[in-house]
Amino acid sequence: MTARDIPSPTRRQIAEWARLTQKKFRRERGQFLVEGEICVREALRARREMEAVLALSAEAERWSGLLAQEHSRVPLYSVNAEAFRRFAKAESSQGVVAVARTFDLPAREGTLAIACEQVSDPGNCGGLIRVADFFGASELFLGEDSAEIWNAKVVRGSMGSIFHQPVREDVDLLKIVREWKGSTVALVSHGGPSLRKKPELKLPVLMVLGHEARGLSDELAKACTHRLTLEAAGGAESLNLVTAAAVFAFAVAN
Repeated sequence: MTARDIPSPTRRQIAEWARLTQKKFRRERGQFLVEGEICVREALRARREMEAVLALSAEAERWSGLLAQEHSRVPLYSVNAEAFRRFAKAESSQGVVAVARTFDLPAREGTLAIACEQVSDPGNCGGLIRVADFFGASELFLGEDSAEIWNAKVVRGSMGSIFHQPVREDVDLLKIVREWKGSTVALVSHGGPSLRKKPELKLPVLMVLGHEARGLSDELAKACTHRLTLEAAGGAESLNLVTAAAVFAFAVAN
């Protein structure tokens, strides 16, 4: 398909899709925006349901070829720069955005699950989804007031892992911890036994993290069967949430 053969969306379509930048409309319609080549290609490979792929005019012909390679029948539209800015910034999205339907993945087999009491920053939330996917977590549980997983920054931050990793939103983590069948491990910044002396853990393991700034609440930490701390060897006081999650997941999963 040449550039001339690729249709442009109608004004109404553009207006409707642009509304998906708002959480209210994402929830009402069960749709969200997928920004960037990596995320769009992962959505295609995972065979997630999509309404359209929107590419900047200069990228449209290339995307026609990519869709053909993936044997995808998702409609492709060529969008000018003015219309594209209503969905995303061309720099961060690499000139492509897809309109996808929200979905709910079943838990997968695994000996590790991850829970976070609250992750407010969308970039951190996306990074946490990526960590969970990398370590094969059976599920990722997010507590109340966490960033919405269909936020474009969360989707982009996950680098496509959102299409593979089962995620549960607005979860009562205290209930999850109390009913967990294996070990529950609270990651605390101070006061817990060293991660380097990891205790014997009963599978499956639920790894529990706190808020980016406030850490884990006392109530939730005390409800866990174990508490562990990663002690710094240098001058840095702490690690950010995503880095800490990756370090603990590696230690707990091995």
